[in-house]
This record gives sequence, C-alpha cells and structure tokens, in this order.
Amino acid sequence: MKRDGDMTLSTPKIKSSGIIVEYDEKRALHGIDLDIYPNEVTALIGPSGCGKSTFLRCINRMNDVIDNCKVSGRLMIDDTDVYDPEIDVVELRARVGMVFQKPNPFPKSIYDNVAYGPRIHGLTENKDDMDRIVKKSLKRAGLWDEVSERLDDKALGLSGGQQQRLCIARTIATQPDVILMDEPCSALDPISTLKVEETMHELKKDFTIVIVTHNMQQAVRVSDMTAFYNAVAVEGGSGKVGYLVEFDETSNIFNNPRQEATQEYVSGRFG
Repeated sequence: MKRDGDMTLSTPKIKSSGIIVEYDEKRALHGIDLDIYPNEVTALIGPSGCGKSTFLRCINRMNDVIDNCKVSGRLMIDDTDVYDPEIDVVELRARVGMVFQKPNPFPKSIYDNVAYGPRIHGLTENKDDMDRIVKKSLKRAGLWDEVSERLDDKALGLSGGQQQRLCIARTIATQPDVILMDEPCSALDPISTLKVEETMHELKKDFTIVIVTHNMQQAVRVSDMTAFYNAVAVEGGSGKVGYLVEFDETSNIFNNPRQEATQEYVSGRFG
C-alpha cells in the first residue's frame, strides 16, 4: 500500500480493520482502521479514556488478561492474524514486545533481566551466545556504557531512567518485530526522557514502534506518524466510546490537521 505523499511502495507492518473492544458488552473502542508502517515510530494521542492504550494492548493481546473483554475485527502483523484461535500467544508476545508506563525490572541482576526472555524462549545455545545478546541489547538501549562493569548488580539499584532503558533492552533481547510503549516516559525526569527518546530514534532502524503518549511535544519529537483518538459519550448511558479521528504524518497532525477536533486537541483547547 502506498501512503499519500510517499514516493516508495510500502506494505503495512500492522493493519487493523474494524477493531471493536467491549467490556461486559459495553463498547469501549469502535471501528479502528489503522495501517502502521515498518521502521517508523507511530504515536497514539488523545484525551484520557479515548482508547489509546486499549488499542495498543490489542496488538499483543494483552487485553486477553482482562475479564469480560471482547475484541472483534481483524488485526494483522505481516501475514499473521493476531486473533486467529490457533495462534500461540506466548510467541506473539515475544514477537511484539511491550514497555510499560512505570519501569518494572525483575528483582534480579542487570544481566539476568536481559537474559530472561532469550532463556525462556530458547534463543541461545550457550553462555557466549547469551553474553552477546545481553551486550547487544544493552547497547541498543543506550545503557551498556553505564552498566557494563556491574552487570551482576541488582537492577532495582538503577535510577528510574536506567531501569526503563533496561526494560527496553529486556524487550528487544527476544528479537521482536514490533515494540509497544505505553507512556514510557511519564514517570521519568526530563534528562531520562531525552535518553529514552534518543533510544527510540535508534531502535526504529530495526523495529516498528508504537507509542502512547499524553505529551504532545514528545509525539512531535519522536514520531513519524500520529493517530489522534477521541471519545464520545454513550447515548442514554454511562461511559464513553473511543474512536480514531485522524491519522497522518506527525507534521500534518500538529500543523495542518484535517479535522477540527484534532486542531482543538493539539492546540490545548481540550484534553
């Protein structure tokens, strides 16, 4: 598929068609059609409760762990139907890594945090292979120079920003195709945020990255494409239903949006 204004022919890495999410039969997200392209950072923005994180969790089926959550529609990663009943969800989550809002390293050493995924997925044959994966992952996460002399130290002794980059290293150690980031910098100071953002710029050379953020400046700094979500109150009932308003190159979303609601949101009139 060819994007408007794009001179190269590119096939979406992730393609969602008519994605609907319901909790206890109450619709939370309605009819999401979205093509996410490889080797780009795609930002999902919008006010609280509009379904950004809900959609993000559809991509690696993290919504499966929520009681009474039903997802319908179609979501493809390359040629794989994510909601095919025959799919191995454990393998899917190795292929689609996730970095959460707050750093969540395991109570293990720095080395063992990164080695955990490759070990349980059988990606290495010996200690030398594991050493190479750990070093490569920490380097790609921009953390190696800071921890190379103390790999046996407890990960919980790292600063918050270092812990988040360790979680990124742990994610990429399983060699995923896609990295999902759910507000990865919301708990970090500005300097740590900058280092994580620099890491994203490097990682998109090899991975497809989807990030949820409430920080408009961050979306402008890190993303190539931006999807703006909004929510509408449910008629005659409680709650809101999230929907996709507009999806375009980030520069267009922030400087020349097609929809009035997008303009109002990015200019700070609501949200």
